[in-house]
Amino acid sequence: MGGFQMGVMKPLPRWLFCFFVLIVLLVMSSCASQSTPPPNPVSSQQQAAGAPSTVPATQPLFYDFPDIPIPQELSLQRDDSYVYQEGQFRAGFLTLRGRVDLASAVSFFQLALPREGWTSKGGFRYLRSVLIFEKPGKTCVINLYEKLFYTYVEIYVAPTGEKVR
Repeated sequence: MGGFQMGVMKPLPRWLFCFFVLIVLLVMSSCASQSTPPPNPVSSQQQAAGAPSTVPATQPLFYDFPDIPIPQELSLQRDDSYVYQEGQFRAGFLTLRGRVDLASAVSFFQLALPREGWTSKGGFRYLRSVLIFEKPGKTCVINLYEKLFYTYVEIYVAPTGEKVR
């Protein structure tokens, strides 16, 4: 019968093995570079005091919305974010990602936003979690979900049409 032999495997060519090793090294080095802290965030205490932007490890970060704290484990994805500002009015969305447990990210926002004056209006949990908060004159919707390597957080802030007193 033909030249097929059961159980005999040819070794990988040397160039293919080197290629796989190179890919693994590149992936590992890019993962290590992703763990650096995001640039330019400022804590609420530093915003109020006008202090320099070095943030202690326990302080949450604030990006474009000074009343929405962000866990330090999440980094802003500038290309996937958009914020509109006119005077004191700000609206838009921020996209963040990081290596953080989805449940702990949900808990962070559920505890931190009420401290900033937001009122929880409900939400959804599990495969995709959605948290809804309100303040006079604006609404905040936080969408949290996991993909292969990261947890993603999308924060939407929009006016409600209600006059702020």
